[in-house]
Amino acid sequence: MLRADPFVGKPGQEQIGMPNKPAGCDERAARRRGRPVQMDPAEREALVLDRAIELLSERGPDDVTMADIAKRAGMSKRTLYALYGSREELLGAGLKRMSQSLFRPLDPDERGASLEERLRILLTFTPRVENPFVPLEMLRAVIAGAPNYPELGRSLSRKGPGQVADLLHEELARSAESGEIEIVPEEIAAAAELLVDMVVGNTIPCLLDPDRILLDPEEQAARRDRAIDIFLNGVRPRGD
Repeated sequence: MLRADPFVGKPGQEQIGMPNKPAGCDERAARRRGRPVQMDPAEREALVLDRAIELLSERGPDDVTMADIAKRAGMSKRTLYALYGSREELLGAGLKRMSQSLFRPLDPDERGASLEERLRILLTFTPRVENPFVPLEMLRAVIAGAPNYPELGRSLSRKGPGQVADLLHEELARSAESGEIEIVPEEIAAAAELLVDMVVGNTIPCLLDPDRILLDPEEQAARRDRAIDIFLNGVRPRGD
């Protein structure tokens, strides 16, 4: 004779002796038993670089290891080395990613805008990090580590202010060729660097006194627009 299972209740009654499973428990368990979610290679690389930027701004280059970055990114050192052959290569790529997020090139549909507007777009500071102090902390960390890691300093110089100066150089060269401004070709590179300096300003006082940093986008825009007006006043064609 078959005996009734004491742990199985009658229809409509609670089961005795076995706790009820939370809703969705079986589905979550199945997902845990399955293969891990595969991350897109571009997403994985972006995650690694963002975590490297965080650590570099927090600790400086001397105290950031590949193991630290792997742990912060939630992956193995083997995976990390498959992406970057060395710590310096990875940190340099992180600096490049951060720098590229600060300024952007013109979109094709923006080429028809006025010269003033084109320069405003190129010189608009648009960090994609939640903490606006991260770029400055990165600069402070790289400057402090420059004697031991000079290539990181060169990389930040080339890919930060140097990158936007290159974008401006191209735009000013086109504008000179079209007659919008009067600058001889051999002076365009220097003019681009001068305009960047006018907009960005001297970063040394900001490193020493955080209160001098212009965090308000309206203040940043006002400084940018004043610099552009002064610059264009000196290079625009003048009537006889």
